[in-house]
Amino acid sequence: MATLSVKTIAANCLDRTPTFSLRRHIFGVYGNNNRNRSLKAQLNLIRTRPHIRVAIVTVRPVGSTQGQYANLQRDLDLTNDVWQDDAAAWVYCTGVATVYTNILGSNGVLNQNSCPLGVQGSPTQEEDDLFDLGRNLGADLVGYYITGSTNPGLIGCSAYPAGRRGFWVAMNSNQNTFGHELTHVVGLNPHPNQDPLVPDNDQDNLMWPTPGAITNPPPDLRQANRDRILGDPGMESC
Repeated sequence: MATLSVKTIAANCLDRTPTFSLRRHIFGVYGNNNRNRSLKAQLNLIRTRPHIRVAIVTVRPVGSTQGQYANLQRDLDLTNDVWQDDAAAWVYCTGVATVYTNILGSNGVLNQNSCPLGVQGSPTQEEDDLFDLGRNLGADLVGYYITGSTNPGLIGCSAYPAGRRGFWVAMNSNQNTFGHELTHVVGLNPHPNQDPLVPDNDQDNLMWPTPGAITNPPPDLRQANRDRILGDPGMESC
């Protein structure tokens, strides 16, 4: 594929103009690259399938010696596997950041009272502060890797303050959690037992309430999930 074609597709479809990185801005690789990737296939994906822009922020307490979450790329790639196979769509990571802050306290644990689907009507101060992060990374939807929350039963949550779409995932949670929470936000897909269009026992589904218990990986999406994803106002097409 000629360089001019890459530049044209990047400009027309992703709003990227030189100088840009093939690795980050075309392939969406911001972490450990454990896959063989085809430029031709990626450019075809960019040109022909709708996408959602997502930024990703790793949140560490002040003084931490750790950097970006190690499994970020794994989770992003697995989410793209499911979306591309079952929703004919893909996830475009516009940028990543690692933020060292004590807005979640010195232990990095989010104070959170509830986890509704969609807008969090009464966010705590920590939720409000968290969802301010990463808003300069080129996406209206931001995913956060954090230590966890004060609700010990949660390994992720898709509730967000009004006007700041996003979700959080606990570091070291199951590899399906990122895609699960993202798909809660994009299209407001509920769990199967709360979805009249998906069988209650569909444990193969990405939206199964316990991502670590999903059967027959990779996870599946039903037609209803696909329709909601494609109908989300944040989806873009070239």
